[in-house]
Amino acid sequence: MAKSKSAGADGRPSDEEISQRAYELYLQRGSAAGHETDDWLQAEAELIEARRNAQAAFGGNQAGPSAGSGGSSAETDSHKTNGRRETPATGRRSLRQ
Repeated sequence: MAKSKSAGADGRPSDEEISQRAYELYLQRGSAAGHETDDWLQAEAELIEARRNAQAAFGGNQAGPSAGSGGSSAETDSHKTNGRRETPATGRRSLRQ
């Protein structure tokens, strides 16, 4: 099976992008030979991670807020309504944010 030469619909980097990054890693290491496979795999992993981070940063994550995203439990237990919170237990609204 031939490797893809361009970025796929799944967001994987193209062989050209991986090759360019692998070459940068080779140069950073002082152009020492014998680490081609390591450079390729590291470059591929870095590019995939960078794309995932970019998708998450720009709203590409369709799953919604993730667990442990830093939101307070008060936010998850109550609903915002016009800048106010309505707690499900009492139905009362609070001006606290």
